[in-house]
Amino acid sequence: MIDVPPTVGRVLSEWTLEPLPLTVLALAAVLYLAGVARVRTCWPWPRAVSFHAGLFVIALAIFSGIDAYDDTLLSVHMAPPLLVLGAPIRLAFASMPRDGRMRLARVLRSRVVGALTVPAVGLSVYAAVLLGTHFTGLYELALRNETVHRCEHVAYVIAGLLFFAPIVAADPLPHRPGPVARLVLFTFAMLAMVVPGAWLTFTHTIRYPFYIAPARVLHDSVLADQQLAGMIMIVGGGLTMLTLKLALFLRDVLAEERREQRRESYIAPAPAPAVFPEPATATEALAAEMIPAGRA
Repeated sequence: MIDVPPTVGRVLSEWTLEPLPLTVLALAAVLYLAGVARVRTCWPWPRAVSFHAGLFVIALAIFSGIDAYDDTLLSVHMAPPLLVLGAPIRLAFASMPRDGRMRLARVLRSRVVGALTVPAVGLSVYAAVLLGTHFTGLYELALRNETVHRCEHVAYVIAGLLFFAPIVAADPLPHRPGPVARLVLFTFAMLAMVVPGAWLTFTHTIRYPFYIAPARVLHDSVLADQQLAGMIMIVGGGLTMLTLKLALFLRDVLAEERREQRRESYIAPAPAPAVFPEPATATEALAAEMIPAGRA
């Protein structure tokens, strides 16, 4: 239990590195950079920046003072944002040899991946993790048990990926919701964040007794901090969803404008492809589609 109040300096300076998660994050960063090096100029740099920013956010949440104080102040624990990835599956297609692309395409065409990437499934998992951890004893247990606490981190990351991956559609996944479906999904996801946030904000009962002792040591109001955490969920979560909705809407508008420009400028017939034969199966079609220009 931490017996000093959190400050910006303590949050940024008190890092506790753990071998296993550090190794996983470092391996992910190295593999991504290796893939980018193979495709070189073919890969957009904003995707690389986005992916490594997501890894940094995870490291900040796990190793920094944010995690060091999350058993003391509930509001600090609720602050870390969800991980945003930079299309790693598409990068794998672009950097792997043909055999590797075929194997990856078969995995993406499998029933398991097809079921997990259904947008309704991602929303259900996302809502279940948010509501389940806050309305049951799991959150309190995670505060008292380090293993459960780490599993809680993993659950939030996985739930976020399952929900956002098909919606953002940066990778060639089997299911991509349309604009209307995307709006509905975002609306329900926001409700899943608002409900526990309102439950914490407008209550006059301390929901997690673990915070009582640290608050007394810090001469802080545990109820006020609990209400602050709820407001962070409502306002911060809503702004995050709204920003992402606007970004995806802008991306769709620009993509439609580019398609319209191509249709208007399409006068001469396109030359016949000469690099690869016509794929015979859906798996080969997906693998061929992901091959970057100039690679065999």
